[in-house]
Amino acid sequence: MSYLVCEQCGKYYELEEGKTSYSYDKCECGGKLSYRNSLDRTATVIEPAVSKNKCEKCGAEIPPNTGICKNCGNPGDHLGVEQTSGLSLVGVAVGFGFLLLTTLVAVFALFGNNIPLKPDDIPYRILIIFGVIATIISIVSGLIASYIGGSTKFTDGIVNGGLVGVVLGVLVALTSGSVASIGVLVVFSFLSGMGGLVGTALKRRF
Repeated sequence: MSYLVCEQCGKYYELEEGKTSYSYDKCECGGKLSYRNSLDRTATVIEPAVSKNKCEKCGAEIPPNTGICKNCGNPGDHLGVEQTSGLSLVGVAVGFGFLLLTTLVAVFALFGNNIPLKPDDIPYRILIIFGVIATIISIVSGLIASYIGGSTKFTDGIVNGGLVGVVLGVLVALTSGSVASIGVLVVFSFLSGMGGLVGTALKRRF
């Protein structure tokens, strides 16, 4: 067994077999550590400290396997830990499922069993109300897709959130085949993408 011994306070750190040092230079008291093959009886044992990353932005200590600095919210791609990034099919699926479910609930709440087949058959006031509800649902759906997908980068949040609107636009195109599906794709992709940004901001903070 070998040791690092503090020349100032006499405390020592046990080294694993074959190792000559750890990743620290000084004792916790600030004293210089020296390498020894044996100990005298005055030395006091100390368990090696668990190394922690530090945020490059604010300098706060980051516990192991933590992806985001809890002090400033900075993403941890510079902290030496594995990050969740890129496309998340689970996040997109959950976000799209939320969009479909809440949209159906809103339609039945507004129209009951008399669902109009053409936009021209919908009263203008009801159309405005439904448009506001659809906007909110789209943003929240993108937020959910981004948050569930674990996006810590805003570009990933836009991708995961925006894909919810893209999937909706594709489904409208396949079922109706109308030119209006392009507008649906653009509008809902934008709204859900904005929701993805919000979801990423929440993921970075909490």
